[in-house]
Amino acid sequence: MATNDSNKTQGARDTDFGCPHYEAVPGKKRCRHYMEGGSCDRPDEFMCVEWLRLNKKTKPAPKPKGPTDLFGNPVPEPKKPKRTTPTQQRPTAATPSPSPIVDDIPEELEPLRGLTTDDIEGFKKLGVEVCLESEAFGEVWLVPEYTGADRKEITPEHTATIARVMEAFPGSKVVSFEKSPKPDKEAE
Repeated sequence: MATNDSNKTQGARDTDFGCPHYEAVPGKKRCRHYMEGGSCDRPDEFMCVEWLRLNKKTKPAPKPKGPTDLFGNPVPEPKKPKRTTPTQQRPTAATPSPSPIVDDIPEELEPLRGLTTDDIEGFKKLGVEVCLESEAFGEVWLVPEYTGADRKEITPEHTATIARVMEAFPGSKVVSFEKSPKPDKEAE
């Protein structure tokens, strides 16, 4: 629909209109359904199709490049992490650790808090057995020495070993703790 009211062919349908609902008004070029401001009074149309076409409003707004929030607004760039020195960095699966040089002396790992040699010896001297319980593993006994009892047992030394292995594989977790069956002495 044109925005002016002049019409050379009064009351006839103009073939230049793309709206299938266009109804000419005698003496005017606008459709019978046209409302001021470009809206349409038909319940199945919100805006006048011809008004949108003539006012170049049919193109959707350009989408911002990059990630957007729920409302279509651009998400700000995340802050870059601070640089760390090589001793502060931990290797990940995406960044392989540099290959060791033969002349390098391996660094001593810091003892885990609560798992030093003195702490392990102190636990053994106490002579206690501690029962830990979790939904994933059930009952696990922390013992100074393996007793051979029919239960899941672990010593502080082996606990420290598991902790070290998990430290070597960041993000790993223990998913199973099963007691190995005793070998059959008759089969030997």
